[in-house]
Amino acid sequence: MAGQSLLTFASEAIKLVYGDLHEQLRDKNPALQMIESSSANITRNGKEVIFDTHIGRNQGIGARGVREKLPTAGAQKYKQAHLYLTNLYGSIEVDGQLFEQAAEDYQAFINVVDMEITGLKRDLAVDLNRQVYGDGTGTIATVVSVSGQDVTVDSTHWVQESMILVGIDPGTGAVADSGTELTVTAINETTKVITVTGTISALTTADLLVRGSNTTNSYNKEWTGLAAIVGAGELHEIDAADYPTWQSTVTSIASGGTPGTLTELALINLVQSVDKKGGDVDVMLASPGVFNAYWNLLQGLRQFTNGATLTGGQRAFSFDALGKPIKFVSDYAAPANTLYALSSKEIVLNRKKDWSWMDRDGSMWSRVADTDAYEARYFQYSQLGTYRRNAHAVMTGIAEL
Repeated sequence: MAGQSLLTFASEAIKLVYGDLHEQLRDKNPALQMIESSSANITRNGKEVIFDTHIGRNQGIGARGVREKLPTAGAQKYKQAHLYLTNLYGSIEVDGQLFEQAAEDYQAFINVVDMEITGLKRDLAVDLNRQVYGDGTGTIATVVSVSGQDVTVDSTHWVQESMILVGIDPGTGAVADSGTELTVTAINETTKVITVTGTISALTTADLLVRGSNTTNSYNKEWTGLAAIVGAGELHEIDAADYPTWQSTVTSIASGGTPGTLTELALINLVQSVDKKGGDVDVMLASPGVFNAYWNLLQGLRQFTNGATLTGGQRAFSFDALGKPIKFVSDYAAPANTLYALSSKEIVLNRKKDWSWMDRDGSMWSRVADTDAYEARYFQYSQLGTYRRNAHAVMTGIAEL
C-alpha cells in the first residue's frame, strides 16, 4: 500500500475483490431481469424524467359518399409524463481495529468485510424486489389494530425481525408518535401480529408502517412499482380520470370475497384485453402460490410447455396465448393471489448509472462521527416508469395452492 492512505487502500481492495454488485442484485430479482434500464429521458438536472406518452388516437377517419364533406383532420394525442428519481442507499460499517488489520493482513480484512458485503447484497436484493411490487409509498404493512406492543397488520410478508419502522398517517403524511422508532422483535405470520419496542400510543388503524428512524423515513420516496404502474388513477402526473386510455386492465376472479380457481380461459382473456389496446404481453409475474395454481392447471390439461431458467436461477414456464409464448415466472416478492401480465418493453428503469460505491471524497470509507468506526455507502438514483400504462394487466383474487 506504498503511497496510499489506509482508507484508499481499503477501498481499492474491496473494489478489486467485489467490483460493483449491481449485476448480482439484478440476478436475484426476476422482475428486474425483465426490465431494461435507460437514461434517455432524464433531464439535465439529473433528477426528473420527462417523456411523451400516447393517450389518444387520430379520429380523422371515416367513409363518405360522393361530394360529402371529408372527415375533419385529426392527430395522435400525447401527454407529457413526469416522474422523479428516487435516492436509494445501502451501507455497511466496520470498526477501526479492522482497518488497522487491512494494512498488515489483506486477506483477513477481506474475509471479515466479506460477511458485511454479502449481507448487504442479500438485503438490498430483497428490498428492491419489494419495491418493484410496491406503490411508491414505502409501505411495509398497514396497521389493522394495536394492543399494547402488539400490532396486527394486513400482511407480514415484508416484515422482518429487527426491522426499524415508523408509523405514517396516510391522510396527512404525518409521523405517528413524533417519529418514535419501532423495532420488530417478534412476528406471528398466522395471526399477522408483530411485536415491537418503542412508543406506539398514537399508532392507529390504517396507519402505514415504513422503514425509518426518529429523524427520517422512506415514505413516498421509493420506486413507483407495479402496484401503481398497473392500475388506474394518477401516474406520472397523468390522471386516468381525464385520459381513460391511461389505465391498465384490472380484473378479479374472486367471488364474494373468496379467491377463484385459475383457468386457461381467464389467462387468455387477460392477454387479449391488453392485445386489444395494442400491448404485447411477454411475461407474467406471480406469487409462488399462483404459480403452483398454474402448474396444477397444466397438469389438469395435460399440457407441459418448455420451461426456462432465468439469470438468477429462477424457473419460468411458458404460457401460449394468441400464438406466442409468454414467460410465466414465480416470484416470492409478488403479492398473494395476484398475477401481473406485462409488456416488458413498455416498462423502464430510469437511471443515469447503476449501483456504485459512494467515493466522492477519494475513498468509499468515511469515519462515523465521534466513533472509531467507518462506513461505506452503496447508492443509486433511479425510478421505475412505463411508456404505455394500458400495455399491462393485473388479475387478483386467484386461489393459491
